[in-house]
Amino acid sequence: MAKKSTPVEKAARMLDLVPFITTHQGIPLDDLAAQFQVSQSELLSDLNALWMCGDSRFDLIDLEFESGFVSIRNAETLSLVRSLSPQEIISILIGLDLIGHNLDPERQDLLTEIAELRSKVGLDIGRSFEAIPSLSSTIVELLTQAITQRRSVEFAYHSISEDRVSIRCVDPIHISEAGGFYFLQAFCQSANSHRTFRVDRMSQMKILEAQTTSFAESDSEPITLAVAITLLRDKRYSRESLGQSVTGNESEVEVSIFNGAWLSRTVIGAAGAMKVTSPAQSCDEIASRAGQILDLYR
Repeated sequence: MAKKSTPVEKAARMLDLVPFITTHQGIPLDDLAAQFQVSQSELLSDLNALWMCGDSRFDLIDLEFESGFVSIRNAETLSLVRSLSPQEIISILIGLDLIGHNLDPERQDLLTEIAELRSKVGLDIGRSFEAIPSLSSTIVELLTQAITQRRSVEFAYHSISEDRVSIRCVDPIHISEAGGFYFLQAFCQSANSHRTFRVDRMSQMKILEAQTTSFAESDSEPITLAVAITLLRDKRYSRESLGQSVTGNESEVEVSIFNGAWLSRTVIGAAGAMKVTSPAQSCDEIASRAGQILDLYR
């Protein structure tokens, strides 16, 4: 026994029945029931209800189906197919974009179909935005392959602390997840030390022919620098922004860093809440960068 439709399903089907019958005049009753996946008795109930639809009681829909073939007239006001809401359209477009970005570039047949479907569904909305996945499945796949085969990889990396893109050649060791982001632990050949990279900041990934050996043989530690900082205000927030390696009392602290650009951005971003007192090299670097920023406003 077929499951009876809910009121919402019945209302949606009746809205779809009018445009479908309009474009399929004289369709057999059993074919129409099969098209909408309902029993003939339930379909007849829908058709009888449609008699009462129209602009007014003098302009009702005219249906004929006693002969077993369904025809409809005077249904112009309800003859259009139900349209998608803006939220539904955006959801579909985002899904199409994410699928397209993760497809093999050689699958031009699928990419062409996605582009055609996007243009049909999106209309004006489709030209106003584009969804790009934050994490490329291709890059994750290449990293996993390189780790398994013990081979080096090369990629372009966007360093947020330095606000620049550089080419890195590394020996990948392990991929981990924390705080909703994926990280690669690797031995960086240019820095000659172990480094951690955020996978979503990588691009232009390629696997090299060289076998990885350096990360297994190297026991080097990252070169760190001890920096003395005076906290002038917002002390709790300032300590938290300096990370977990902060030591010292309430106002005079020391932090170990391995990236001078990160220190400069953190101190300048604090807007006077902290001041570096040593070493002199770090003080000069921060002063120089602050001067460059001020020059942009002059």
